[in-house]
Amino acid sequence: MNTYLILKHSHVLLVVLTFILFNIRYGLRLALPQKPLPRWLKIVPHINDTLLLLSGLGLMHITRWMPFGNAPWLGVKLVLLLLYIGWGVVAIKSTPRTGKSLFAYVMAMLCIMTMALLAVHKPVLW
Repeated sequence: MNTYLILKHSHVLLVVLTFILFNIRYGLRLALPQKPLPRWLKIVPHINDTLLLLSGLGLMHITRWMPFGNAPWLGVKLVLLLLYIGWGVVAIKSTPRTGKSLFAYVMAMLCIMTMALLAVHKPVLW
């Protein structure tokens, strides 16, 4: 199997793990708002997201895709990633079961879904 396929499949797996870990963290905050998150749930997502970033950079290097250059969809995806991080922090750090927390969670999920659609379809944006 070539390097591109290994990186691509690793990247997709790490995206799925990010989605699962975020939802576990948010779900635990809803179900047990008085309890702190388990230690591993404060560490593993950061390791996963670091590996996700590295695999994405590796894919950019191999494919020669440049955000806002020859792959404008990738630039939009990176902006959405920053928005996802921001909304995710608000969703996790806000008081559970509030409108603010729920709104931030929904926005984070919309960012993830849009990033996935951009990655799959790679539309020509301009």
